[in-house]
Amino acid sequence: MTRLEARRRRRTPAALLPPPGEPRLLALSWLVKTIGSGLYLTTSTLFFTRVVGLPVGRVATGLSVAGIVALAGAVPLGRLADRYGPRRTYTALLGVQFATMAGLAFVRTFSAFLALILVFLLAEQGSSAARGALVATVGEGAERVRIRACLRVVTNVGVTIGAAASALVIQADSPAGYRVLLWATALTYPGAALPLRRLKATAAVERGEKGTERTGSGWAVLRDGRYAAVTAICGVLSLQAQVLSFAVPLWVLRHTEAPRALVSGIVAVNTVMVICLQIRFSRGAEDDERAARLCRRSGIALLAACALISLTAGLGGWSATALLLLFAAALTLGELWLSAGSFGLSFSLAPAGLHGQYQGFFSLGRGAATALAPGLLAFLCLGDHTTTGWLALGALFAAAGTVAPWATRRREPA
Repeated sequence: MTRLEARRRRRTPAALLPPPGEPRLLALSWLVKTIGSGLYLTTSTLFFTRVVGLPVGRVATGLSVAGIVALAGAVPLGRLADRYGPRRTYTALLGVQFATMAGLAFVRTFSAFLALILVFLLAEQGSSAARGALVATVGEGAERVRIRACLRVVTNVGVTIGAAASALVIQADSPAGYRVLLWATALTYPGAALPLRRLKATAAVERGEKGTERTGSGWAVLRDGRYAAVTAICGVLSLQAQVLSFAVPLWVLRHTEAPRALVSGIVAVNTVMVICLQIRFSRGAEDDERAARLCRRSGIALLAACALISLTAGLGGWSATALLLLFAAALTLGELWLSAGSFGLSFSLAPAGLHGQYQGFFSLGRGAATALAPGLLAFLCLGDHTTTGWLALGALFAAAGTVAPWATRRREPA
């Protein structure tokens, strides 16, 4: 294949897809699951408050408590994926999510809501670890990173489809409609499990990984200082996701005079850039040094994004719009580089056969960031000293990115 032919191939829609076979089956499974995520994320709060009748504060508290408690299940459930195979574990956890999501449609009390959402989020933590281990069994080296990048593209496509479909239910605003939507969401979990049945080669790899786990590796990830450092760094950088979902809508509406519709425009810029660029940005991330440099670039881009948005306080019209769109681009560049770097490091620094527990541990960084972000962002970016707060957040991003190359050069534990 000539260089020109390779360039033409990269420009085709097929270049956004993983290779045929097992990687593409995994992407199909993830597409079905993320369509369900889009359905649920946009309507779940409305169902629990408007249909069930729970106060908004109690729903928020329940989600926060369950989310924090569920973090404890990440590593143990990841170990199950190493012991019994990621495909088998992932499929079982999808079944748990199906049962709990269907049960949420019948919730009438806060205690029932809390119990079911806790089990659901525990299964979600475990499925994230098992899915990461499954990617590790389907591909190797650069292929793993590419598959993970493709899954990130699929995530954006699936959530967008689900959110668009849920708009009809939101417009109708009927109890029956919200309940049917929860059932439809529940069905996406067994739907996501169906393509996994055709992963023929995975069973052999799973048996090999199971054998590795039985050699006495125990809780190896808890003794791996280098992996813990990388997890913490990527966790800090992952605060950018909450900047987009939590801080930006409140900032635009309360601190600028920009059009309210610009919130959707910022999200659209983010989604389109991730779909179009994530695979390209992930090339070469299987190399530890390059992946660490990508994390450093992420920190710099996020610092620039924070500086840009700090300038929009009190602005309106075209000035605020232009700066906020530049902010959206810089924030998304930071997200793209972070995703690529974290894909590579989370796989390459994990020993063979232990990807379940390592992926589970790695998810703790983002999980902790998600739990802490609302309070931190409210204090720094939405309080009385917004300019200083945004710049302080940007400095935190830059510092985390700067130490990433140093962290990956540390010697692995004996």
